[in-house]
Amino acid sequence: MAVCAPDAELRAAAALVFVEDLGCLDLCDDDAYHLGEVLRLKPGEAVAAADGAGAWRICAFTSLAAAPRGREGGRAVKAGRFGLEAAGPVHLVERPAPKLEVGFSWAKAERTEWAVAKLVELGLDLLTPLVADRTIVRPDRDGTVRREGRLRKIAREAAMQSRRPFLPEIGTSRTVEEVLGRSPVSDIALAEPGGSPISLATPVVLVGPEGGWSDRELALVGNKVSLGDGVLRVETAALAAGTLLTALRSMALVPPS
Repeated sequence: MAVCAPDAELRAAAALVFVEDLGCLDLCDDDAYHLGEVLRLKPGEAVAAADGAGAWRICAFTSLAAAPRGREGGRAVKAGRFGLEAAGPVHLVERPAPKLEVGFSWAKAERTEWAVAKLVELGLDLLTPLVADRTIVRPDRDGTVRREGRLRKIAREAAMQSRRPFLPEIGTSRTVEEVLGRSPVSDIALAEPGGSPISLATPVVLVGPEGGWSDRELALVGNKVSLGDGVLRVETAALAAGTLLTALRSMALVPPS
């Protein structure tokens, strides 16, 4: 495999899809439907296939449709199949370092989902829903599982749309203590007005609810980083943290000496 950065060929592809095996190139039903019926790709158009771990290749879209239309789930579909054929070598993009995580308090569904989509577009590696002391939206166990599943679907779609060959991880719902239990405390910072400038020294940034962190939570984590003046909504603060972290990692933003 050749090791390279994402290039013009990847960005210029008509679409990107994730497959389990870059040798077999089997499409899931939803992706096949999206390519053939939503995007209406023509045979031979370039599609990038990725394995979610950084490997990708350019493929040619193929249509094997021959049977009449039917209905599935209330929508018209072709009984034929759509597929991919390898049209280029497998490339491997090196995973950027350090691994970046933004954890943020549960909010209303549409706000949380919007934040996840935008953070994935930016290139965050791990997104963790938080239940803080002052979190208002608290899904029950079944609701949490459903919402986490929904967020994983949104993350996958956002990675495809933004031509990212890495599938980000949507962590399970955590408290601040649980995040501290699986990451070095020196890597973690709480977003808090008056904190230090954000840096890659703390690649895990946690964003609390709009009511702020409790005194108990503030005492748990020594590192505090500022996201600017004013009181931000949860999704705005999460996006600000993700934008700064990814800009620093890509050196689009150079910290002052």
